[in-house]
Amino acid sequence: MKLVLGADTTLPTLELRSADVMSDKSISAFAGRQPAGYYDPPHTHDRGQFSYRTEGFASVKADGRNILLSPGRGVWIPAGVSHEVACQGPAAYNALYVDPAASPQSRRVRVIAVSPLLHALVESSLLSKQGGVREQLIARLILEEIAQLPDVSAVAPVMPRSQGLRMVCDRLFQSPGMRLDLNEWVALAGMSRRSFTRSFRHETGVSLGEWYQQLRMHFADTWLAEGIALKKIAFQLGYGSTASFSRAYSRVFGCSIPDNF
Repeated sequence: MKLVLGADTTLPTLELRSADVMSDKSISAFAGRQPAGYYDPPHTHDRGQFSYRTEGFASVKADGRNILLSPGRGVWIPAGVSHEVACQGPAAYNALYVDPAASPQSRRVRVIAVSPLLHALVESSLLSKQGGVREQLIARLILEEIAQLPDVSAVAPVMPRSQGLRMVCDRLFQSPGMRLDLNEWVALAGMSRRSFTRSFRHETGVSLGEWYQQLRMHFADTWLAEGIALKKIAFQLGYGSTASFSRAYSRVFGCSIPDNF
């Protein structure tokens, strides 16, 4: 999904604070821009927040997770959850503040691929100034769409605690394009195959294959944000072609790699 923000010079330079967007509405929508090097230290809001990039990349830390947001990918952060935001390059975004009493809304941090419908609803909410029944219906549809969209793995994978498993993950972090042969990694960890697979899932919440996919996509997002060529990223991550890398990216994140790459 490609999102393009119009050249609106009235947009604020920096992210608005929750207190700056006061409203008695269930949803308050706004848009903004962040300059290269922007950083908002750890903070909380008294309302839920949903935001997604329309241009550029942002790194969001919330609930112990490192979340990389590219155009078309959004993060839901419940009220009271501490988070911080950083942008290496300039970025633009759409965002919502949501009254904690509004429903439905998740009580956990979520990362989703923004559907064309959700984007259209948010854009409509940005333009709406009238209030009334129509705005209430749009707000309800926005929350319903956020709630039903599936989570995507746009996060750095969880590192295991035990020494043997940590040794395997450290090796893969150093070389994310290495061939994933379960027998080799089981031997490196000094564990039986059964113990390895059970312990790995217990400590990370996913299988080694799923963890490895998260790892490669974590590096992919980081390198895309740094402007590294698509062909080089595919090679570094062990994909046979840019096409196979692009397909894997779409499967994980639910959206295509931004066209400017």
